[in-house]
Amino acid sequence: MTNIKKIGDSQVEIEHEVPAEEFDRFFKLALKDFREKVELPGFRKGTVPERMVLEKIGDAMVLESAAELAIKDLWPKILLEEKIEAIGRPEFSITKLAKGNPLGLKIKTSVLRPIELADYKNIAKEANSAKIEEADISDAEIIETLEMLKKNNPARQVDEEKMKDAVRKNLELEKKRKAKDKHRMDLLDKIVNNSKIIVPDILAISELEKMELELKNSLKDMGLKWEDYLAHVKKTETELKDGWKDDALKRAKFGLVLREIASRENLVTPEKDLDSQVDKILLEASEEDRKKTSRADLKEHIFGRLQNEMVLALLENLK
Repeated sequence: MTNIKKIGDSQVEIEHEVPAEEFDRFFKLALKDFREKVELPGFRKGTVPERMVLEKIGDAMVLESAAELAIKDLWPKILLEEKIEAIGRPEFSITKLAKGNPLGLKIKTSVLRPIELADYKNIAKEANSAKIEEADISDAEIIETLEMLKKNNPARQVDEEKMKDAVRKNLELEKKRKAKDKHRMDLLDKIVNNSKIIVPDILAISELEKMELELKNSLKDMGLKWEDYLAHVKKTETELKDGWKDDALKRAKFGLVLREIASRENLVTPEKDLDSQVDKILLEASEEDRKKTSRADLKEHIFGRLQNEMVLALLENLK
């Protein structure tokens, strides 16, 4: 039995009861697990009778373990059966827990609400028809870059003309990349602004945390400390993050729009490509980083990145 109650715009509370016979199965699994671990004089590990195991550890501990097993098994099934798009970490609470009785559960989770997506194809076609500026590079830009390179590498002797050509090509590539990124962001902006999107609080908070981590990593790469940066900008961490809230909300909306378009267009990264990318990153990582990295989390991150790239490529090629 499952009852679902809406809480606000982006949360639901689910009340679910596991029948006594079904919960008894999880109780037996939990007891079996304890039996394999409990040691008593006169018995080899794993051979202690169940009655004696219960006498040693008590029903309560087995019931709690059985409830955890039931939740782990049933939560994905509840989501599938009730067609709930849950995000973030759900809050589980046990409302009824007794041997020989049903298991009562209350679950609160954030959910994704349906998006009223704008006509992204027409928006993209219109945006793509606009003329994109050529990546013109001035002589002044080339000279400035050359001077900087000479200053950083004073002893290096190079052919001046070849160096100019190389600098021009690199500057052109960089300008084209920036123009492409801007075009993509403008496209997403137009789609987001013409769509109706409810952003769950948990997604906006997640984006804020990502922005903080990105800045901290950037400062670390430059040899700067987080505390020194806050002192330099004359802001507390809270004030800094408050100023990011609008950008975090926009990033969350971008993510939801990209996800929705990928779903509608059936854009899925092949499993072999995902595994190949994961293997490549782990192979190039240090042993210490490999130990700290969850393959599943890395795979999920790469899946999202590749899927977003597929959506953006689709949008920018619509004519």
